[in-house]
Amino acid sequence: MFANAAKMSLKAVGAVAVGSGVYAVTYPYLCKQRKEKVVIVGGGTAGIGVAAMLQNEGMKNVTIVEPSHVHYYQPLWTLVGGGLASVEDSSKRMKDVIPKGSTWIPKRVEGFKPNENKVTLDDGTSVDYDYLVVAVGVQTDFDAIPGLQEGLGKKDSGVVSIYDPNYCSKTWQTFLSVKNNPIFSAANPGKYLFTFPPTTLKCAGAPQKIMWILEDTLRGEGKRDQADITFHTPGAAMFGVKHYSDKLEAMRIEKGVNAAFKHKLVSIDVPNKIATFLDLSNNTEVKKNYDMLHVGPHMSAPSFLKSSPLSDAAGWIDVDKNTLQSTKYDNVFALGDCTNTPNSKTAAAVTSQAPVVVHNIERSIDKLPLDGGYTGYASCPLIIARNQVLMAEFGYGGKLAETFDRETGKWPWKYIGTEGWFQQRFFFLLKEKVFPYVYWNLWTVGWWYGTNGTLKPDVKVAEEPTNSQANVNVGSK
Repeated sequence: MFANAAKMSLKAVGAVAVGSGVYAVTYPYLCKQRKEKVVIVGGGTAGIGVAAMLQNEGMKNVTIVEPSHVHYYQPLWTLVGGGLASVEDSSKRMKDVIPKGSTWIPKRVEGFKPNENKVTLDDGTSVDYDYLVVAVGVQTDFDAIPGLQEGLGKKDSGVVSIYDPNYCSKTWQTFLSVKNNPIFSAANPGKYLFTFPPTTLKCAGAPQKIMWILEDTLRGEGKRDQADITFHTPGAAMFGVKHYSDKLEAMRIEKGVNAAFKHKLVSIDVPNKIATFLDLSNNTEVKKNYDMLHVGPHMSAPSFLKSSPLSDAAGWIDVDKNTLQSTKYDNVFALGDCTNTPNSKTAAAVTSQAPVVVHNIERSIDKLPLDGGYTGYASCPLIIARNQVLMAEFGYGGKLAETFDRETGKWPWKYIGTEGWFQQRFFFLLKEKVFPYVYWNLWTVGWWYGTNGTLKPDVKVAEEPTNSQANVNVGSK
């Protein structure tokens, strides 16, 4: 008995030590033990994080349904495309990431039967639940642009994308091939085109992050004048939040990068290396030759969600944007890229959403009003050079939520500040080294809370968010 007690004490102390005393972490031995069965559909960043946090809160019956046997830390793919990391560093075996104590079902979900509290699987079986968490991310539609899939599959096509582990390494290899080609000169520059899609996109900053990394590489090697670089976007600005868009626009002009606003990529002629765009300002087609074409692909809700009783008309899981509870079933929650919440789809957003979902599930089990609220927080470490980052942080409506701002930031990070040579390199260090370490060693075991570090945040809102709990279908629960 004393040996077991000693082990429990050591584990609890270890959890506290992660946070250096102040940043303590809730540990299951100190929590109310719960028997309710929680089924999490999706074993990506959101699903793994919520599962680990639920375990740490004393939830002993957690099941993850995820068909993939590999788990990826996707934010690293931009660095892979820029020659700053290897794709192998972005992955681990799923069985090594699944939180201890959780049950893993390596099968694909076919659909939901929320009136029966069941998840149906691709082998015809089903899984019962008391609470359901949907965290299946987005679907990358490489086939939505004619020629894209063909181009990505051909070695010397010049068509690349960092949005898939099978292709992100090709981005760097293609860049090297074009950069080192002796036919290009100041008089005959290589043509580098970068595109942003007209759809929802996870990590919306990535299409230009890779552009800035490669632009800086050319500049550092004295070959910038041998490159004609153009950023294409269906939008009218460089970024969706004006505060950061203005800075990026000024940098774009200073660095001589062209912009084709209101331009949408519609097709690729792979054999002739011609990209066709639709100019949305006058509805005319524009054809452009390229030597390297980086594509931000179309994305949508996963196919099996599009006809789900949990989804809205566009196929996204319909949730209250604050509580992250389903607007239709009170024992269903969702987070991450698969919901219809109007926030930027980033890993940082998930770190803010997960504690809210866990808190509100516990409140629901205890038959209490849901008082946990997500504010729309998202962060995009905008890489603007091979060793610099412009840290963008904002919430719903583009409201700034900067952790490092000297006036409104969080203690003690506010003393670092947001502007300057040191800050940009410090933020790059976070992006390149700290965040990957934290992800694999703290997030996947439920000991990381984003901007709060290892300190469990108070997710309660001042005003009770919209709660449809009283007027929803509850299934058989």
